[in-house]
Amino acid sequence: MTVLILALLMWGSGSGASFNQTTGIDIEILSLGAFLLLTSVIVIGYALFRYRWWAWPSVVSLIVGGLFVAQFGFSWLNLVGVIMFMALNYWTYGRVGQELSQRFRVNISAILRQGLMPVVLGIFIMISFAAYQSPLAENLEKSERLPSVSQNFIRSIVEQTVGRQVQTSNETEKQNIITQITNETFGEINTFLKPYFQYAPPLLAFGLFLILWGLSWIFVWLSVLLGMLIFWILKKTKFIKIEKYTIEAEKLTV
Repeated sequence: MTVLILALLMWGSGSGASFNQTTGIDIEILSLGAFLLLTSVIVIGYALFRYRWWAWPSVVSLIVGGLFVAQFGFSWLNLVGVIMFMALNYWTYGRVGQELSQRFRVNISAILRQGLMPVVLGIFIMISFAAYQSPLAENLEKSERLPSVSQNFIRSIVEQTVGRQVQTSNETEKQNIITQITNETFGEINTFLKPYFQYAPPLLAFGLFLILWGLSWIFVWLSVLLGMLIFWILKKTKFIKIEKYTIEAEKLTV
């Protein structure tokens, strides 16, 4: 149930949007918070409930992936993303199990560090696939022009560079010169990029993935901190406890 609720918030579902309208909280902040909590909860769940069917990677992946498909629509690419997410979850499941079996003490920080990266990677892949099929990518491909926000960005650069060199006391004349330079520059850039707009969807998706992957260490460490906090709360409330027991070990002799 926790995974379901967090996945709903992360993918910006209808319930998340209505919550945003009634509270005024930015849905993007909610989505980021849900993402960090979701990844932490998944890894902790694999550690605590390894032998419960509802905590198996296939079940967790179908919940998160199913909501992803429900939000962004069914396509073969989205289906591939869900399958990749499931495979990476099984990788996490194995890494968590290995971490539990090879340590004499339970180290939740090490478990989270070992298990989080594949889960984060799987979600980033699904986000990139969604960007590939997004209206923005399709509009870029069809319009063969950069979005208007790019023109505003170019204008700000022109104002900071050329605008300071314009020697005139007439502010209207100065703004007209800046506008003309901005329009000409924007047109030249669009002309230069026109042959490449057909590759906008894959470039947008790949660029977004690279940005997210470059920032992944931040997300992982934030999820580790959240996961440690969740584990501490579970211990303090006595929902879980750590027991000590003796085990037999093998020794190689000649």
